[in-house]
Amino acid sequence: MRVLVVDDELVSRKKMQKIMGSFGECIAVASGEAALKTFGEAIAKEEPFDLITLDVSMPRMDGTEVLYEMRKIEKKRNTPRGSWSKIIMVTAQTDKETVTLCIQVGCDSYITKPFDRAIITKKLVELGMNVPVPVLEDHSIRKMVMETIHRFSQGNISLPVLSQISREIDTIINDPVSGIEDLARVLEKDAAISVKLIAIANSAAYRGVDKVQDLRIAITRLGAKEIQNVVSVISNKDLYESKNKQFQDLLKSLWLNSLACAYCCRAISVKLGERNSGKVFLMGLTHNIGCVILLKSIGDNAPDKMEFDKNELMESLNEVHTSFGAALLNKWGFDREFSEVVRLHKWSSFEEGTKKEILIVNLAEKISSKINFGFFDSDIDLTDLESAKTLGIDENTIAGIAEEVKLEMKDVEKIFH
Repeated sequence: MRVLVVDDELVSRKKMQKIMGSFGECIAVASGEAALKTFGEAIAKEEPFDLITLDVSMPRMDGTEVLYEMRKIEKKRNTPRGSWSKIIMVTAQTDKETVTLCIQVGCDSYITKPFDRAIITKKLVELGMNVPVPVLEDHSIRKMVMETIHRFSQGNISLPVLSQISREIDTIINDPVSGIEDLARVLEKDAAISVKLIAIANSAAYRGVDKVQDLRIAITRLGAKEIQNVVSVISNKDLYESKNKQFQDLLKSLWLNSLACAYCCRAISVKLGERNSGKVFLMGLTHNIGCVILLKSIGDNAPDKMEFDKNELMESLNEVHTSFGAALLNKWGFDREFSEVVRLHKWSSFEEGTKKEILIVNLAEKISSKINFGFFDSDIDLTDLESAKTLGIDENTIAGIAEEVKLEMKDVEKIFH
């Protein structure tokens, strides 16, 4: 059996290639354009692929377009329908409308992420392909991830309530006639945030000559923009708490990753001369929100000493967190630009006209990993990033941002412990 795996995301591509490689000859490519080239060459040599797995969400040319072009090539060559390549779309749980479209265009089946060898084997058997059936393994973590996503899609999961104070502050800051008194009135609604702000104003990172004991003086010392960032951090911190120690450790690592990414976003935004650095700060803070809610939900429902394969958990999270996170932000009423950042920030190549905020968060996440605040293990090379090139940020500027945020994180780890 000859198999072509098409996926721009490295982890998913390698995982699928490993599974398919156990069934026969497998070639993997990272883009729709490369897929069509490889597909065409195989047909020209009269060595067509028996099976193609095609990721739905890819930059420049998505899976639906690739599927359409592949079927068009087969029709043009008058290939009998029974001899067409079997094409399986690989998609996120929330892409149901796209899946329906793909079936209409001509796919044979679809698989939702996260997947494993057992799921793939079952699907191939359903398509009439002769493959060895694997020994059943325990996939409790993968199942818990999928069950959480399914419960969310059915409206049967209780989501944490996000504080509205960040949005109220954003409105005040962007109102030219508002001042310190307006900001103080909003902050005073939340005693915990008010107390924390005064404590931060007295910390080593911000402290002046006199000790601050009044919220309005704290606002003056920190400044409206920094207030906006600090409140975003404080109001999101509770999301990273779990009753289960194993998951609490993972959530702590994720919290530091989110913080580092947010501060990298702000630094990049300042370098680019952007006026609203507070917005991209919050985007950096929420870029991995899908991971946060999945870990929190699973941790709060898992036994205290449950044994699980951490690599399997990380693999599963990496496969689904962007689409799940985007759906979460839509549910919470965030603007579409926030959910688009969450959904697209992990791409390695970008379409012309990609929003600047998506590129900033992509670069920020890479810098965060480079300074040891990454969440998903990956070999980060900052010398050839498309997001940096498109933004016009050179290697020296990236190195400067990395050092700046590394120093900043030493302070904020203590402040937001």
